[in-house]
Amino acid sequence: MCWQLLSLSLLLFLPTSLAHRPASFYLWPLPYSVVDHDDRVSVDCFNLENLSDFPASVDRAFKQLLSSLAIKTNKPVCTPGPLSFRIKVTGTVEKIVSPPQLASVDESYTLDVSSNGIIISAKTSVGLAYALQTLSQLVTVNGTLVRATISDAPRFSYRGFMFDTARNFFPVEDIMRIMDGMFYSKLNVFHWHIYDSQSFPIKWDRYPQLEKATFKYANGTSKLYTKSDVKAIINYAFLRNIRVIPEFEMPGHCGIFGYVNPALVLGWNHSPWDGKNGEWENATKKDKVIWDSGWCAEPPCGQLNIIHSAYLTIIDLLITDVGNWFVDPILHVGHDEVNPRPYGLVPSKNGEPVVAPLMRGFEPKLIAILDKNKKRYAAWDEVTTDYGIAEIIPRDSLITLWLGQSKVPTIVGKGLTNIVVGNFDSWYLDCSPSVTWCLEGYEKTQPDTSYNIPGYHTYPGQWHNWTKQYLVDPLGGLTEPSYINAVKGGFGALFTETIKRHNLDRYAFPRLAVIAERLWTYSKASYDAEVTPVRLGRFRASLIDELAIGAAPLDYLGNGEDMVFRTEWCDGAGRTAPGQKTNECCFSGEPTTGGNGGPVREPSYFADPADYCKIAGLYVTNDLKYVKPKPVPYPF
Repeated sequence: MCWQLLSLSLLLFLPTSLAHRPASFYLWPLPYSVVDHDDRVSVDCFNLENLSDFPASVDRAFKQLLSSLAIKTNKPVCTPGPLSFRIKVTGTVEKIVSPPQLASVDESYTLDVSSNGIIISAKTSVGLAYALQTLSQLVTVNGTLVRATISDAPRFSYRGFMFDTARNFFPVEDIMRIMDGMFYSKLNVFHWHIYDSQSFPIKWDRYPQLEKATFKYANGTSKLYTKSDVKAIINYAFLRNIRVIPEFEMPGHCGIFGYVNPALVLGWNHSPWDGKNGEWENATKKDKVIWDSGWCAEPPCGQLNIIHSAYLTIIDLLITDVGNWFVDPILHVGHDEVNPRPYGLVPSKNGEPVVAPLMRGFEPKLIAILDKNKKRYAAWDEVTTDYGIAEIIPRDSLITLWLGQSKVPTIVGKGLTNIVVGNFDSWYLDCSPSVTWCLEGYEKTQPDTSYNIPGYHTYPGQWHNWTKQYLVDPLGGLTEPSYINAVKGGFGALFTETIKRHNLDRYAFPRLAVIAERLWTYSKASYDAEVTPVRLGRFRASLIDELAIGAAPLDYLGNGEDMVFRTEWCDGAGRTAPGQKTNECCFSGEPTTGGNGGPVREPSYFADPADYCKIAGLYVTNDLKYVKPKPVPYPF
């Protein structure tokens, strides 16, 4: 990496007066085809002919183009007029006027910049908006326009970002700012992991009891998304060519429904691992014992009680009421990490999953509710391999795969051919010294001296750097055409147990844009150790200066994150909840002493659970706020 960073430093500070850089240096994600005309033309303003004929998404993209010109040249936003540089749109452009249309839209476009004007051809208003966004990148700091001819279309139709608002709450303004960066990166799916066992941040009037499952502002009011908030986010996304797919987690990660009726939930607020199942002495693999004896993956526990039918009413009303706030045809139903222990089941060592009989009773009823509401089924990949229900779920289901492409042949073999990949060991953006389970060996050992919190275990390490993420192949290891065709795209994921408002932007960007280029361009050949950092460095300047996104420097590896954060659940009642006494050993932020004052150690930690939430007493979540970043110079 050192020689790459040296090359980056030299290239970023070359004087702008040197010879023209190729047109491709200005573009991110790299288009399918770029013909460089090695020329520049002066531009004071743009005039998009017949702008009033296009939908609001195109008007918004055009205004962003004018704003980009003003910011790069340090001038006021210009007023289009007859003498402005002309943008002409040729052909018939289909107007995309509703979010559901985005599910199968043609995103292609061509863009030709000549000395006399600009010609854009696009089949839809989505492609036209992307063409205008690409055009904005061709504006230089000298007020000139790079001449080029571009033909462009994405390799994958699904290019997503999965964002968790359940572990920590992020206001609407934060979500919208991230969506601005998604549009600039040409990402088109916002997978909203909106609730989990830690919180239910939705104002659902039918069940006001659920407000008990919310985090609180400093004045004591609840942190909630209202129906109008959701509608505003969906509209904001649509104007940026982005679909919003909600995730309603079930039957695992559902402890919050216990506030409505404790009978709806099993294992509510139980400690994740109780260590009382007798497996430890005979274990040959610690991780196997921990998971097999577990009640959930992290505190607080709680799974939907699918043994009895009382759950049907609440999930029916949830999907019918709140689910229909969302206009996308897909509704994601979670299904990750369903543990058998809360159902009184001891995991089997051989044969089919012990939860299979329960899940086979649950799934058809859930599918019927989705069908009634005209929603397509989506879920995590465990539904295809772990619960014995692969033959039950609809054949057009969307499978979000987080456990690696090696599962693709199995999934396709079960007749499911709509798969998107987001490997935990590469495209999970929260992986860091605070979340070590998904780091590679070398990442766990890279020293980070910023972690030094007396009384708590901290570990050296770094997060996944952007070059690692760029080199991930979404089709890695797949050779059969049927497997390749089943992968419709991928996504970066940000679970937020350790993320607060003040560091959200740098965790997301520019790494999310790197994933976007791999999904849009899909070519390892487009990575160049000298050129790619220069391109990304300029794109980062656009994120900061044009969108006020606090994107991390390219050489940032998570250093400087000097606190291990917890979910906001630990700020309130969770701090004293018995269920936060976890038997997991050796996690970052764990106290150096166990509950009895002795050291945390194996295997005796089973009898001496550590305090998961204690470190949350060292900071105040509501004091950690988004700060608008200072402008940075465009390198050229």
